[in-house]
This record gives sequence, C-alpha cells and structure tokens, in this order.
Amino acid sequence: MKIPMRSMLALGAGLVLLSGLGGCSDPVAPPTGWSFVMLGDTRGADNTTTGHSPYLPAIAQKIATLHPRLVIVAGDMCNGNSLNPESPLYPANGNFSDAAAKTIYAREFANWKAAMRPVFDYTTGIGIPICTVRGNHENEHMGGAPIAVLQQAYREAFSAYVPANGPPGEQGLSWSLTRGNVTFVAADQYMHFDPTFAGGTTPWTGYHTLERAWVTAQFQRSRAPYKILIAHEPMFQTEGNGAGEMYNEGGQHYFGIDAAGLAARSDFWNDCGDAGVQLYVTGHLHLLTVASTVTGHGKTVVQLMVGNGGAPMQPFIDNPEAGVTTLYNNGNTFANGAVVGTVGFSLATVQAGQMTIEYYALDTADNSWTVAGYTTRILPTAAMD
Repeated sequence: MKIPMRSMLALGAGLVLLSGLGGCSDPVAPPTGWSFVMLGDTRGADNTTTGHSPYLPAIAQKIATLHPRLVIVAGDMCNGNSLNPESPLYPANGNFSDAAAKTIYAREFANWKAAMRPVFDYTTGIGIPICTVRGNHENEHMGGAPIAVLQQAYREAFSAYVPANGPPGEQGLSWSLTRGNVTFVAADQYMHFDPTFAGGTTPWTGYHTLERAWVTAQFQRSRAPYKILIAHEPMFQTEGNGAGEMYNEGGQHYFGIDAAGLAARSDFWNDCGDAGVQLYVTGHLHLLTVASTVTGHGKTVVQLMVGNGGAPMQPFIDNPEAGVTTLYNNGNTFANGAVVGTVGFSLATVQAGQMTIEYYALDTADNSWTVAGYTTRILPTAAMD
C-alpha cells in the first residue's frame, strides 16, 4: 500500500526507521555531513546508438553539481547484448559471444564512462569516485548462461575502481567498503548459473543465489552505524503487473518464488537485519520505489529500487507482496500506449543522528529537475542500544 503524502508529513516529512583507490577504496570520509548518490539502470533502448540512456549525460551533470563524495551504481549500466538489428551496435555476424562482440561491449562501457565524465574522469582519475556492481545486462540480458566476453569487458572497464576484497572468483565484482560511518557491501548476483531455471517464467532467470555468508560476514565485522547492501535484482515485490510492465513477479524475487527460494530469502534477510543492515539498494525494474520490509526477527530493512536511471520506463502499479509496504514511487504511469514519468537518482546525506535520502527527478518532457517532497530518514544502529 502506498502511504498518502499527508500521512508521511505527519511522520515528519519522511519515514523514521529504527534498525539495529583513489576512488572507492579510500576509507576516509567526514564522520558527519557528507553525501553519496545511488542510481541504476542507465542502459538505453534496444536500438541504442551508445549502449546507455540518452538521459545519462544530464543525470551526470546534475549529480556533479551536488558534490557528493561517492556514487553507487546498482547495475544495468549499458545494454550489453540487449541489442536489436536497428542498433548500430548490433554485431554484423549476429554473434554476441565472440571477440567482435567483446569490442562492442567495451565500446558501450567507454561510452558510459564518457557520459559520466562530469562526475568522474576515467582518463585522468579525477572526480567523484563511482562504485559499480553488475546487472543482468552486464552478464546476459535475459538471465541465461553468462557471456564470458561480456564479463571480461566489464572487469576490464570497472573492476579496478572498486575494492578487490570480494569472495574468491568475485574480486572486482562483489566488494565491501566503509567510508566514514557507512559500510557498503555490493553483491554480484550472476556468478552461479543454474540452467534448470533458465528461460522459465516461474522464475524467469537462471540466477538465484549469491555469496550469502561473505555478505553477512562483511556487515557483522563492521562497526559503522549505517549499513547498506547493494545488488541489482530486488528481493521483494513492490509493484504489480499490467500494461507496459517489463517483468512479472519473478523479476522482483531474486531467490525465486518457489518455497525453497522464499525460505532462502527469509534466512538471508534475517542474517542481514541481525547484522545491522538498514537499506537495500537495487534496481532491475525501471522506476523508483521505496518500500519497507520486516525480517522474521523483527528488523526493518528498506528496499530502495533506484531503477529510474534512464532505461525504458515502467509504470508504477500499486501491488506489493504481502508484508511489504510501498511507501513512495516516482509516479510513472501508463497512458495512451506509452509510459509517462521521470528519470533520476537518489541522494543520501549522512549525519551523526540520521541518514536522509532525497529523490531527484528529471522531467524528460521539459528537462527540468525537481526534488520529491518525500524523504526517507534512517537512524543509526546506535539508536537501538
């Protein structure tokens, strides 16, 4: 259920949550009064000329004006192999897994870096650090068997810009970082392919597990008062199916929608909540939602879907799964055969007493920026002691 704005105002203009390298490897950050940006799904349409959204340059320019100390990107940066014959990037031989395809993927990532130059210049190494994690479009766009040259192109483009402290085989893909008073843990969701699920509709993807023990261990050893998990696919359904929808409920349940998958999710969510995780940053669906979930041990964890980075828009349909409360969405609607809405990013400001998240929206009709009247406020774990 979406809470009306007047109800949120009664709560103080936001939700108060109680929960117990040069570049991204730099652990130094002010203890209070610093900010970071979260966004995801910046890929283009399948007939793309660049691999990224045409709105990405405007998003990058706006982020740069806010002077955050860090930018987090939750996957689906570029199209990867999601190209149709109308795209000039489409491989001439129709092969998405050979050396020529790797050149195409490398070009997409180079274009993405160029679009993000107002934030960070990858040539000079100057600017605001950007930490990324893969989405399905950096692996295989429909959740099928991984494309080796696509992973290689991604590693060559971005792995040097995140801490090399992931689990074995995932260095440069999964990573853990503490900056000041925030611990970020990014989990790659595409290293464990199960062909028995691939191509199915329930669920639709062949990836349903990640390095759970490694993730929870990173949070357990952290003393930071704010803890954030980052991965591309949602754990919980926050919105429903309908005209213009790109994914069914399987796209919003990473571990799967069968009994085993739901049990695995419950165990993982309990471990994350017990380790102090307050926020899960994800994407995959192309809109913004803020949702409240409660672990089986009574801990509140917010799922922030930041999938409005410019990929083909999806409408919001108010139909979260049982036990999930959708608190805010960016207002995308489906009308007259098209989706009308906004793209943008989220800005978190960290202070000693709270973390405040604001939502920036670019109206693609007139290129104007607005900040939502809704904010999310998260209290440090110390508030529980």
